[in-house]
Order: sequence, then C-alpha cells, then structure tokens
Amino acid sequence: MTTKRDKFAQRRRAMGFTQEGLAEALTVDRSTVVRWESGRGDPQPFQMPRLALLLQVTATELGDLLAPPPTSVPLLSRQTAVALHDAEPVSPGAVPDPAEIGSAMTLSDGEIRVGCRTSDGRIIFVTMPRRALLRSAAGVAGAAVLPAAAVAPAPGSRLVLSPDVHPVENLRQLRKSLVACDNVLGPRQVVASAQEHVRLIQQLRREASGRDRLDLMQVQAEYAEFCSWLFQDSGDHRAAQYWADRAVDWATAAGDHDLTVYITARKAQLAGDMRESLDAVDLAEAARRIAPPRSRLTALGAVYGAHGHALLGDEPACRRAYDQALELVGVPSETGVNRGHWLNAAYVEAQRARSWAVLGRYGAAVAGFDQAIRALPASFRRDRGVYLARSAGAQLRAIGPERAAATASEALSIATSTGSSRIFAELVSLEGKLQPWSAVSEVAEFREALDGVMLHEV
Repeated sequence: MTTKRDKFAQRRRAMGFTQEGLAEALTVDRSTVVRWESGRGDPQPFQMPRLALLLQVTATELGDLLAPPPTSVPLLSRQTAVALHDAEPVSPGAVPDPAEIGSAMTLSDGEIRVGCRTSDGRIIFVTMPRRALLRSAAGVAGAAVLPAAAVAPAPGSRLVLSPDVHPVENLRQLRKSLVACDNVLGPRQVVASAQEHVRLIQQLRREASGRDRLDLMQVQAEYAEFCSWLFQDSGDHRAAQYWADRAVDWATAAGDHDLTVYITARKAQLAGDMRESLDAVDLAEAARRIAPPRSRLTALGAVYGAHGHALLGDEPACRRAYDQALELVGVPSETGVNRGHWLNAAYVEAQRARSWAVLGRYGAAVAGFDQAIRALPASFRRDRGVYLARSAGAQLRAIGPERAAATASEALSIATSTGSSRIFAELVSLEGKLQPWSAVSEVAEFREALDGVMLHEV
C-alpha cells in the first residue's frame, strides 16, 4: 500500500507550482514529482537544497514533508527494479554541485551525525558537536541501526572519545562506523551521513595547509569511493559514477596510488553492473596496468575484467582472468594499506559463478554460489542475499522452479531488511521468468511475497 505525501503536495500548491512547474524548475520529469508525492520515491540528496529553496522550507521541514511511509517497504517500484536489472545506460543530466553535497542533511553548522555503539551492542546515529568530532574518535562496530530519524542519543548510548587523536584519524574511524552500519542494514540509512562527512572535509580543507590538507584530501577520496558504493548498491548508477569520478580525482591529487588503482577497479565493477562490457574490460585493464605487479590490486582488476569478458561472451578470456585472480588473491599487501581486504578465494569464486550464469553454464554457477555462500562470514548478510538471488536465477535453469523460488524467498527476506537494489533487481527479473510455473506452490509463495513488498504504479 502506498502512502501519499499530502503535505508535500499541499506545500507545492501553496507556493504556486503545478507538478509540471516544479519539475521544470528542478530539471526533472513530471513523473518524478508524481512519484515523490505518491510516496514511491525520494529526491536525490543533491536535489534537496534546490527543492527546499523552491518550496521555501528549511531542510528539516522538507524532511518532514517527505517523511517515508510508516512501513519497512523498500522504495523501489517493480518498473525501477526491472530497469536496474536491464541496466540500460543512465540518462545524462546535471551532476551535483560540490558546494551542495550533503547540505540538506547537515543538522546545523555546529553539529554532525555519527554512528555510535550502544551499551546493548547496537549502532545508532547520534548528533554531536562538530568541535568534539574533530578532536575525538567515535567508537565503531555494532549489530543494528536505528532509523536515520533517530538522531537524539538514546539511553545507554556512548561515544568512546580520545581527545589527542588527529581530525584525519577521527574521520577515518567515523568512516569505519558507517561501513559497519552499511554492512548491517544496507545503504539507505548511511548515504546521507557519508555525504555530510564529505562536505565537512571539504570545509576543513579550506582551513588547512601543507600535509594536513593533503591528508584531508586523501580521506575525502575514501569517503567519495564509499559514497559511490552506497549509490551502486542503491541502484543509482549515475550517482555512483559521479562519486567514483570524484574519488579518482581526489586520490590522484592526494598522491595515493593504491587508492587510485582500487577506485579504478571499482569503476570496472560498476561498469559490469551496468552491463557496459567494454568499459568493464578496459577499466579493469587500466587498474591492472597501474597496479603493483602481482599484487592484490592486480587480482581485483582481474576479477572485474573477467566479468566484462563474460558479458562479451569471451569464455577463454574470462577463465584466464579468474585463474589469475585466484593465483594472486593470497598475496599480502606490501604497502600496509589493505585495500579490498574482503577479496579472497570465495569472493573470486562467487564472481566466477555470476559470470558462468551469463555464459549459460548454469550448473557451474549454482555450484560456485553454493561454495561462496558457505564461506561467507555471518555478518555479510547483504552479500549472502546477492549470492542467493543470483543463484536462484541459475537454479531455475539447472534444477527447476521449486528450488529457484525457495532460494529467492530466502534472498527476499534479506533484501527487505537491507534495502539493497542489487538483490531486488535480481529477484524481479527472476519473478518474470517464473511466471510459467505460477501454479507451483513455492513459486506462488515467492511471487506473492515479492508483490507484497514492492510498490506499485497508481
């Protein structure tokens, strides 16, 4: 069920805007404004300052007008999920103004939102003075996250402070806390805070000089790469590309060669998700070319280039690249910076399984996903959901609809809790392929469950 945003529509009319007029002022389609008002989507963070200005409201008041429906239904329509899976090239448009990055989510000039461990092991978002943030490190890690609206410290919450830590190190610790949050509930709870921190770093750079300014640019590049990942997992490939480009610029300017290689490889991964096969191959080759010889970063480039070869239908090149990645994956970092620490043999095999499915080798794909899922740490719930959803697609061809639907139902529960558009896109694509077996009980149960959490056109 869709909850309409009547207050938002009323404010639009009070300011003299039709839906077409507001859309024109924001350089979006009228259908975009219709989706916002019907509760089937949200403005992008970079659109929020302009929208607040047009409606003559503060950022907080705009957040109230756009308050999400009081349910856990993911903000992803069936049509959007199909489009994500088909991965058509993103349409051109204006990129965010760096001066506006995160500004709609900043609480005030003197406060910022950070992740904080509570006494019962959860992570919540709390507000703290910016001055305290710059002089103290926040405790990280946890097992759950409260909604982003819960910004007031809860009873029992605590911050572990160290007044002698440099601001750059504080910011790195805070990024780790956001990564922990993302691992638990996915990107939607985290992306606004990550962009807010980028804006803070940009302000700090204006006041810094020498080595401090260079170090701030390096950590800003790390945050930008993280923002790219969050948007990629949210299904917004255009925003993911924007942040990846900024990350490469800042990493190069900061002289962090390993980070530049890592982001270039991640851009190849993003191209693969978008089914831009040539870009995936060429970006991966660029990463391998500039990476330290026979390093883990070389392995990362090989993995994402391998999937590009699969998309091109080149199985021999795909196989060679994965074999090279497996050979290099155990190479320790020589720089002390453990980029892609999650890259191991199980991850390589999971990516190989995905490529086998693209190449039509469904039995091998199912076996590869089963192996990868068994090797996953319990905390990697979202990755488990992605692997399950992709495996279900291969199971339909290799085993049958009953097994595929049962696996898809397991992935759906993870998708609902994390809001990962990557999982939803796979499941929606599978749901269409399962239609000929609608009478099978497992298939009917899965399709009904998926229909219950997807938003619908009205």
